[in-house]
Amino acid sequence: MITGKIAQTKPEMSKQSKSVAKITPMMAQYFEIKSCHPDSLLFYRMGDFYELFFEDASKASEVLDITLTHRGKHMGQKIPMCGVPVHASESYLNKLIKNGFRVAVCEQTETPEDARKRGTKSVVKREVVRVVTP
Repeated sequence: MITGKIAQTKPEMSKQSKSVAKITPMMAQYFEIKSCHPDSLLFYRMGDFYELFFEDASKASEVLDITLTHRGKHMGQKIPMCGVPVHASESYLNKLIKNGFRVAVCEQTETPEDARKRGTKSVVKREVVRVVTP
């Protein structure tokens, strides 16, 4: 027999499941890659920039003296974000390394055009190509 308390909990679980299901494919990819490098800041390549998100962004923006902004929301909270141009990334990497951080550099391993061939909502494939350490 289902009690009133259990019946009231089920809609809440459904609401939670829906919010988890709303994660974007790009953020799902980010979380997957970040989970393989939890002790490193993740330089996540997005076009002409390496972007950092969440706690990585907060730490890097402070050390690099760059603007901390946000990109969308995750679980109802704004996603902290900062970024550096690819062409200037080595100087930013050096500053992070001198401050004791490990950095995983995640590159796009296919073009946006190739990703679209797999479907209009396909995310560009990315992988960590190097980890820079102090």
